[in-house]
Amino acid sequence: MKNVKAIFLDMDGTILHKDNQVDMETTEVIQQLRTKGYKIFLATGRAHNEIHYLVPASFEVDGIISSNGTLGMINDETLFTHSLSFNTVKDIVKRAQQQEIYYEVFPFEGNRIVLEEDQSWATALFEAETPPGNVGVSEWTSRKASLKDKVNWASEIPDTTFSKIYLFSPNYDKITNFRDQLIGEQQDLKISVSNSSRYNAETMAYQIDKGTGIKEMIEHFGINQEETLVIGDSDNDRAMFAFGHYTIAMKNARPEIKELTMDVTTYTNEENGAAQYLREHFLK
Repeated sequence: MKNVKAIFLDMDGTILHKDNQVDMETTEVIQQLRTKGYKIFLATGRAHNEIHYLVPASFEVDGIISSNGTLGMINDETLFTHSLSFNTVKDIVKRAQQQEIYYEVFPFEGNRIVLEEDQSWATALFEAETPPGNVGVSEWTSRKASLKDKVNWASEIPDTTFSKIYLFSPNYDKITNFRDQLIGEQQDLKISVSNSSRYNAETMAYQIDKGTGIKEMIEHFGINQEETLVIGDSDNDRAMFAFGHYTIAMKNARPEIKELTMDVTTYTNEENGAAQYLREHFLK
């Protein structure tokens, strides 16, 4: 891995703890890597405008790929955007409403959107303090936090540009069937479909994912594909693993995700496994 110039880090399940925070150890390792000349990037399913809530004030990277490859930012400058079509957004929201699958529509600017007519059942879905079944604590607390101050209850979907739609159900069979239906219609709907847990689905612009985001980012910096290293843990990292040259899965990743990568961290995200791995291989 002596030729590595660019390191791309997923957030949820990778550098975020279950409290949805990046701690100072990881922040300091990233700072040390950048001081040594490595370019460090985030490649996350999270929306760009929520990332600052999740990291320390001193946290800095060279660029951020957010919403699974639909937005690329370098500092405060936009490198690329890829929007869902307005009609597609309305279609998917209507399908979600019919099955009472929770949804959040993410404009590139401003809070995510849920329709007012769905407020009653949507808020009731998240009344419990602890998640039902096998739903992860991080995903559950993120949803409760978004309903508190990150969602705008709208009378209609505005005609603007959208980075993604997030869809969730604590009913595993319901969300799996819904996701599979969307996957089967990707070409007709002109969407890409991914998921960061077994209880969600995310739709982005057609043929856009973390892998295409990394490609656009390294082309801007003049970095070659064989000079990239990626670390992730989940299904929405599959495209990142397919594109990255050196691929690392987190110890806490599911077995089928680990099978996609060259190496696995010794420690989990709760133990700062990504930071430990990078320190061992690039700072010693």
